[in-house]
Amino acid sequence: MRIRYIHIILFLIISVSSIHTQDETGKVTSRDTAYNSIAPTKILNMLKPGKAPRVTLQLSFNYNIGHLDLAANENTSFNKNDFIAGSNFGTRYGFGAALTGKIALHKEGNVRLNVTAGYNRFMSNFVISESPEGKVSYNVFSGGIGIENNFTPAKKFKPYIGFELVASMIGGNAVLATDSTDFNLKIKNSVRFGATFNMGFEYAFNNKVGLNLGYKITHANIIGKQSKISSVITETTLNDDKVTSGEVVPYGGWKQFLYSSFYAGINFYFGMKNKK
Repeated sequence: MRIRYIHIILFLIISVSSIHTQDETGKVTSRDTAYNSIAPTKILNMLKPGKAPRVTLQLSFNYNIGHLDLAANENTSFNKNDFIAGSNFGTRYGFGAALTGKIALHKEGNVRLNVTAGYNRFMSNFVISESPEGKVSYNVFSGGIGIENNFTPAKKFKPYIGFELVASMIGGNAVLATDSTDFNLKIKNSVRFGATFNMGFEYAFNNKVGLNLGYKITHANIIGKQSKISSVITETTLNDDKVTSGEVVPYGGWKQFLYSSFYAGINFYFGMKNKK
């Protein structure tokens, strides 16, 4: 009878030891090589595919530098005689702003339709001191439509290049110094057509907001040049076309409204899921 109790006790000890051993082998230790826990949220987000924005609104502000006939004379200072003779536009530097809507044309979002509205102002005394011979300023209201290629639309860093056809309304005012009272001249609004090439990049802080930085070059008056004599002595049009030999058209001459813009601003994204 005593032997029987001993056998029962031994059986219970062996059973408990076996259960304990099984529990120990089921625990994960630092020596285990199997991955038995859920990946951190940061890793899971990196594994998720990004989604390009369906629509992007880009607000940018720019600093302009004129080229060719929009570079005034060699000293970039307003010269009254050159301006009257139509040798150049009498100014070079300016500033402006633009609002661009970028619409993805397919799911991947690389190719975008761009629609832009912009304003630029050029002043002969914006950077340099005012000339004793006078001054001139231009207001440029423009609208453009074009195509852009964004190389990595689903990632935070988004470099791009683009091209737009542009329509511009250009007008302004000039003051010509004289020995007595200065002569005030109004440059009537003139419509011109041209093109813009731009390149830059966006950096998305999150799925809603980012920044943009870039460069564009605009030739505003490729099509629509015209030079004509005004019936009002204190007014003129842009007068940027060739003047027939022997004909005298004040302020008239073959001129190119060509300028570079260095811009920066903020982007607003719609329908985007960022990927690093």
